[in-house]
Amino acid sequence: MRMKFLSIRLLVKSLCVAVLGLSFGAVMAEAKPKVTVVNKTYAVSAVTAQDLIREMDARGPNGFWADTDWYVKWTGSCDLSVSITYTMPKHKNEAKLDPELRKSWKSFVTALKKHEELHGAHGVQAAQEIEQTKCADGDAVIRKWSNQDKVLDKRTDHGKKDGVVLK
Repeated sequence: MRMKFLSIRLLVKSLCVAVLGLSFGAVMAEAKPKVTVVNKTYAVSAVTAQDLIREMDARGPNGFWADTDWYVKWTGSCDLSVSITYTMPKHKNEAKLDPELRKSWKSFVTALKKHEELHGAHGVQAAQEIEQTKCADGDAVIRKWSNQDKVLDKRTDHGKKDGVVLK
């Protein structure tokens, strides 16, 4: 009988540990940085590839065809949030593009968005790393991931090696 009692006690103890583990997991899942995404666009209307490039050069944010701005914020109790703002070109009337250019434009915008999302992921990774260190030296983590944005642009030639080309 004593063996059975010990077994039941171990079973109850195991269940308590499992329930605590599930509760802790739920709390950890809630503690992930809150991510807010804002999508902005600027208008282009040219109908040739060369003119589209000229318009994006002139109208694009910060001298680029697209831009991602991420900002990580944390509190004294280490609650983190990430704000990501994507700014992308948007054609006023794609129907005016000849079919070949329209296809190239859509491919271009898709590749450009994917490239910008890699930058946005750096902001989320920064917040996760700050959270893992319990908000110790967050500024150094921000500098590290901001530098990774520069590394990404250099490695991909601002996305051109990943398909950010307009033909």
